[in-house]
This record gives sequence, C-alpha cells and structure tokens, in this order.
Amino acid sequence: MNRLLLKVLGLSVLLLGGCATVVDAQAPAASEYAIRPALQPSPRAELMYQVLLAELAGKRDRLDVALTHYRQAAVASNDPRVAERAAMLALIMKDHAAALDLARRWQTLDPASDQARQALALALLRNGRVDEAAVPLDAIRKAARAKDKQQGFATVASLLNQMDDKQAALRVMRQLRDRYPREAFAQYYHAMLAAVAGEREQALASLKEALAHDPKLIPAHLLRTRILLDQGEKDAALAGLAKAVRAMPRDRNLRMDYARLLVDTGQLDKARREFAILLNQNPKDTDSVYALGVLATETRQFDLAESYFLDLIKRNTRLADAYFELGRIEEQRGDYAKANEWYERVTSDDRYLTAQMRMGAVLAKAGDTTAVNQHFDTLRRKDPKNSINLYLAEAEALREGERYQEAFDTLDRGLALHADDKELLYARALVAERLDRIDVLERDLRAILASDPKNGQALNALGYTLADRTDRHQEALGYIEQALALLPDDAAVLDSMGWVQYRLGDNVKALQYLRQAYQKNPDAEIAAHLSEVLWASGQREEAKKLWRDALTKTPNSSHLRKLQERLGW
Repeated sequence: MNRLLLKVLGLSVLLLGGCATVVDAQAPAASEYAIRPALQPSPRAELMYQVLLAELAGKRDRLDVALTHYRQAAVASNDPRVAERAAMLALIMKDHAAALDLARRWQTLDPASDQARQALALALLRNGRVDEAAVPLDAIRKAARAKDKQQGFATVASLLNQMDDKQAALRVMRQLRDRYPREAFAQYYHAMLAAVAGEREQALASLKEALAHDPKLIPAHLLRTRILLDQGEKDAALAGLAKAVRAMPRDRNLRMDYARLLVDTGQLDKARREFAILLNQNPKDTDSVYALGVLATETRQFDLAESYFLDLIKRNTRLADAYFELGRIEEQRGDYAKANEWYERVTSDDRYLTAQMRMGAVLAKAGDTTAVNQHFDTLRRKDPKNSINLYLAEAEALREGERYQEAFDTLDRGLALHADDKELLYARALVAERLDRIDVLERDLRAILASDPKNGQALNALGYTLADRTDRHQEALGYIEQALALLPDDAAVLDSMGWVQYRLGDNVKALQYLRQAYQKNPDAEIAAHLSEVLWASGQREEAKKLWRDALTKTPNSSHLRKLQERLGW
C-alpha cells in the first residue's frame, strides 16, 4: 500500500534535483569525529531534507509524519510540485484543515492549474465552506467543457461525489443546476447526486427536466429506469424504456437493458425478440447469442439453445458459460453422463465451483448418494474455506434428487462442524419440512431468530409453515406480518401473506397479496396458490388458465401437480 501511495504522490527527492546521502546505520559514534565548526544548512538542503524525511516516513506507514514534513517543504519552496504533493497527501488522509492551506498554496504557485483549482474546491467543500467553493467549481466546469463533453458538469459531479456528506454535495449541485436550468447535463448530474443521497423524488424530477431538454440523453433514461426499479415500479420502468427504445432503436445499451428487464418480469417472448434485434444489428454481439441461448433453455427449446451455445464455442468466446449451459441442457434432458462431460470442461474460476456443484446434483439425480458425498468431501478438502457453501450445495443436490433424509444428514454433519450457522440451520429447517419434521423446522428457525430477530426469511419460513402445515394460523399471521414489514417487496413474503389470509378465510385479502406476489415473481408455487384461491373464490376459468400457463412453463412442478390431483383437474 505504501509503495502505491508514494507512487501516486510522486514522493521522490530526485524531482527536486541533486542528491542526498543515506545515513549508514552502523556509522561511528560522534566522539570519533574531530570537532568541527557548525555549518548553517542552505535553504535548498533543508528543503531536500524535509522531502527525504517525508518519503522515509511514508515508507514506514507514518503518513501523518510524512504530511508534517511535506507541509514544511511546501511552505519553504516556491515549486508548485511540492505544494501539489503535500495537498494531495492531505486530501488522501482527509486532514481537511491542512488540505485547505496546502491547496491555497498550490493554486497561488500555479494559478492556471486545473488540478490545483479542483483540489482547492474539494478542500473548501470538505471544510464546509460551500459558498466559497462555488466560484472555483464554476471555473472548473468551464475549463472542463471541452474535456468531458458534458458542459463540465460531469467533472464537477465527480468532484462532489468524493464528499462524505452526500446531502451537502447535493446542495452544491442544486445551486449549479439552478444557475443553468436549461442545461440537460446540469439536471442529469443533479439527479445522479440526488439518487446517491437517497432523494429519489428529486432525482426523478430532475430527470424529467433533463429529458425535456434532451429526449435522447441516454444516461438519463437508464438512471430513471434504475430509480424506478429501486422503488418497485417495474411497469413504469418498462414503459419508459420501451418508449426510449422506439425513439433510439439503434442504441445497444437501451435495448439491452429493456430486454433484460423483460426477462426479469417474465416476458420471455418479448425479451427474445429484443435480443434477436440486437444480434441482427450486430452479428458479433456474443452477449445476445448467450442471452438467446439461456432464454431458449428456460422455455425448454433445448435444440435451439444448444445451437446458440455451440456457436459461442465455435467463436471461441464465453467458453465457460457455453460449457456450463450445455451441461444444464443435458441435465434437463436426463442425459447425466453428457451433462457431466460438459461440466468437467468448465475450468475458469468464476464458473468452476458452480459446475462442480451441478456435477454433485447430477450424481444425486442418478441415485448415487455415496458418490455425491465423496464428490463434495473432495471439494471440501481442496477448498476448506468454502466448507459451509459446499455443505449447503451438497444438501441442495440431494434435495433436488428428492433424497431428503440424506440431505438432512448432510446438514447435520455441517452443523457439527459449524455450530449455529444461520444458513445451515435455515437449510435444515426447509429439508425438515419435507420430512414432516415440523418440530425440527420450528426449533431451527427459532434458533436463528433468537440471535437475529429481524431475519425476514426466517420469520417468513416459520409463518408460512405454521399457516400451511398446522392450525396455528393467528400465530403464523404474526410472523408473516413481521416479515412483510422487513421485506415489503419480497414475492415470497407476499405469497405467504396471501396464503395465511386464505387459511384464515379472507379470500379477498388473499387474492390481493397473491396477485402482487405473482406479478413480482411468476413462480410455480405462487401460481399454484393463486390458482387455488381463484378456484375457491368462484373465478374458475381464470384459475385453470393460470394453472395451465404455469404448467407449460414448469411441467415438473410438484406444487402444480399436487393442485391438479387435489382439485381433480
């Protein structure tokens, strides 16, 4: 770290010219020298001495001492480079008072320097002298217009973003925006800083103004989308992006974000069309090839998906992704040997462990639980720091293969080594439910809540299980209400609230929550719950249509199949 910092600051005696003598640690004692008259050091020698001390202090991790010596050197020298190094070190150390003095010194010595002006503005802002910073900030903006090509507002916003006090930074940017209200970039960067400060409504208002002045300001469209998504307003985000894509059909970033958002909202056919357009516009766009392959896999068009991933291999790009997805395809086809052949070819760090976990899942599906245990034991020996994740992955692999008792035993072994780990406890609780061990589920979830009473997932799991598997519905409602307060936009929690309302006999409230949950995540289990409550409420055509659509997407869903058996569909 020291070397990097010294390199950044450029702390080198050689910059000042001349040379310095390094003192030998084994030099003779003073008594061995003849007595000589004392010499008054020259100003230049004193300056070099201060710089040398600063450098040595920096190398020893004493940056406070380094700053003291560089500060003395800056006062003694008329070289702006010395003042620059001292000011930059003070800014890095966040010594605000020293930074302001040194930045003033730097600008005095080099009044034409943009960097000196920026250092002074930042130092003024950090010292709370916002009004004084307005003049250098506007000068910085004007000087940067040609460089950042955004009227200089990008440079100013970057400077303001370095402030710890985000509200103060926003106030400064608001002053600049109000001075130039017709500048789209002034509105945009005010919106960006407002979003950072958590002021979403201010941000959206400024983005509206920015787009009124420049409807083709693509960063404004993208930022608006992000803010709307953060607020849970997916429909508004989609509508805005769709409008922007129609206005600028050749912009890749807009269309790519639109396509990904369509995927996120479950509109896979529309997403596929957008990715196909992207690929048509640029046949070398391998991201779109990959996305089309994933979408085809999700809709079980395995031959089509395979062709996309083989194309990536032919292009010699995204190989780990292609190998992994081809393994997934063969796994879903039920050809486990081929699946493992593809997974074994994944060697890159970012996909390797996931591929190894899928190999374990394939062994479980093939019914070889001994091999599953051996496989994960080998992985744990090779990678002990990932022991917990690998116990979780082994249990999930066994759970996928419907080997619930073996999964339970695996989590027992994991907890024997990692006592009270919340993730292992949570996973064992879920498997216990499959084994009708509601006592274990309740014990494990309560253990999590004893140390983490605001764990929304644990509260939700406990509440849902009590609603679904017992007659303790009022107690279940209390847990789910707590979970909903903590996770108001979580589809699983909304689903639980809908289900407990149904169990309590309030179908109107149940439908309200279940529709919200399904809109956020068209999951098979949520679809089954919503279909059942629709059927019980007399809305039978809608119930069967919803069930059929969900079954088409996930034909192996146990939730949908059980509902079919129970209602005789």
